[in-house]
Amino acid sequence: AVAARPTMSLTTQWRGEEEGSPAMALTAAGPRLTSGRSDQDGPAGRGGRTKRDGLAKPARSTGVRAGQIVAVQVAAALLIAASGAGYLAIALAALAASVLVMLAWVPMRQRWLYQWLSVALRYLTRRRALPAGADAAAFVDLVAPGGRVEAADVAGDAAAVLSDGYGLTAVLELGDPVGLLAETVQALPSPAELLPAAGPEAPRVRIQLVVTGVPAPVARAGAATSATSYRQLTEGRLLGQQRALLAVRIVRDQGWGDEDLRRALSGVVRKVRRRLGGVPSRPLGETALLRAIVDLAHHDGAQPVREAWAGVHAGGLAQVGFRLRRRPDARSEVARHLVSRLLSLPAAATTVAVTAGPRAGQDATADIVVRVAVASPAALTACVQALGRLAALEAASVRRLDGEHLDGLAATLPLGGADLTPAPGTPRPRTPGLAALEGLDLPVGAAGLMIGTNRHGTPLLARLFRAEPTRAMLVGGVRGAQLIVLRAMALGARVVVQTARPQAWEPFVRGVSTPGETIAVIPPGRPVTAPAGTPLYPLLVVVDVGPVAADGLAGGGWQATLVVRDDLGPVDVDALARADLVVLQPLRPNEAALAGVTLGLGDAAGWLTRIRPDMVGVVNRRAVRWALLSPTPIEQQLIGPPGRG
Repeated sequence: AVAARPTMSLTTQWRGEEEGSPAMALTAAGPRLTSGRSDQDGPAGRGGRTKRDGLAKPARSTGVRAGQIVAVQVAAALLIAASGAGYLAIALAALAASVLVMLAWVPMRQRWLYQWLSVALRYLTRRRALPAGADAAAFVDLVAPGGRVEAADVAGDAAAVLSDGYGLTAVLELGDPVGLLAETVQALPSPAELLPAAGPEAPRVRIQLVVTGVPAPVARAGAATSATSYRQLTEGRLLGQQRALLAVRIVRDQGWGDEDLRRALSGVVRKVRRRLGGVPSRPLGETALLRAIVDLAHHDGAQPVREAWAGVHAGGLAQVGFRLRRRPDARSEVARHLVSRLLSLPAAATTVAVTAGPRAGQDATADIVVRVAVASPAALTACVQALGRLAALEAASVRRLDGEHLDGLAATLPLGGADLTPAPGTPRPRTPGLAALEGLDLPVGAAGLMIGTNRHGTPLLARLFRAEPTRAMLVGGVRGAQLIVLRAMALGARVVVQTARPQAWEPFVRGVSTPGETIAVIPPGRPVTAPAGTPLYPLLVVVDVGPVAADGLAGGGWQATLVVRDDLGPVDVDALARADLVVLQPLRPNEAALAGVTLGLGDAAGWLTRIRPDMVGVVNRRAVRWALLSPTPIEQQLIGPPGRG
């Protein structure tokens, strides 16, 4: 049996996925972790024996590297040279020979010992930490040494380019930035399909798709009231957040100057955007790109970043990377929906990076790297077990990046796919070819806060929290607002209620407050002092003070401001017109007419007076969608009927 981490409840089998080294195939297992060698691929040679129950049976030798043969020859030469030089020399030669043979031929946790030694030396000699207070530019320099973000013109748009020793990278945000209703799931083409044709007259190109997801309810909510209620509502099948970024890298090859690379980058970005078809995309500017990188890395700036052997610690989270060594059969259902299933792992957040293109010394290859962010060892154990069960469905092969987690972090950020040159002696992974990405389903858009269900029973999701501030308005009253607040708390939101009627909120606040999950209630006029919103800790500010000016609704990224109005009148027109998202409970005829004119609803405004008490109209960009609020038993007990008060 091979030693392994006790927290990983997986069964490992040796499979020759790297040149001269084993890789890990994850299969479902109980609470113990055992390792055995395949009778076909084991590095122990024909003398090794394994069984499914952990005992031994014959195993064949495979994947031997020339250096391992040389190590045996050197060991034999040492013994021969010392044979006539006395007992001390023989003892020293025997010791050196034993060490050489052990390093070359003893496997441990997916690799030979000499490979682990090389990984350890690189781990110990590279920069692995960033002090608290470091800004986004310093973080970029940590994960991409020498990299810097510069303003540039990319395909005719003002954007930003990441420049490092390996090339130039532009990043596209995928999805409609102002479309807040997640009505349709758009299928993205794989990075392999977006690659331009290779040729000697153009520099090489790499395409990287980075998709991150946050489950709903969030992992830290546990058995809190909001989490239990939201789980009843959605059965845990929906993501609270999803974000997709596409990085286009022009590789810095010999003979190509910076101006040539910039022109080539603009041309490739223009072609990629055309090939995306109906998927909206926009290049990120300098500030937006830096913000996206630190958001995906969960780097809050207040805490240091530190790489340990078993993971990277940033933003109060432990982040652990895994590389997919062999994808499931492309014809299977599991393989097609692999990315969606990975994003649903029970982590605080999961990031999946799919990269296609050439690497140093290799032709075009595909690479899939997964990074999970967790808050505790128990959460990490649950994630690893879930990943093992997922991989076991189709015997996929996954390797944990111990000693290389900073590289794993870089590989799952929109940097174009980190292509760091391994230290001498480190085996270069035998990554799959581009065919490994065929048939891979890459959806984007199916995430957000569940408002209710449409007439087909499909959830109506609203992207209340995003990288930009969101201005929302609810016309209907306190109970409808409390329903939205309770569901937003399941998405990890911190909530501040600014109200002139605290007595209407106090019973609800007492009912939902648990250790670590409380609602701050403040009077009108007092400034909101809550921490700024982040992807994992968004901020929801409820303004229940009567008519407010639209200019007072501004906020930062990952913050939503919800204005609550019992009645709709002419004084609310300005705030209503500027709201990104409007939720309308049944309206009176004069209110429906005012809303219809202000929001441009046309004939649909008439239905706002005839919908059921437990229905709402959700308006975004002059389109109205109807939804049943579908309150859960917990919501009914805490709030009562959600109809207009």
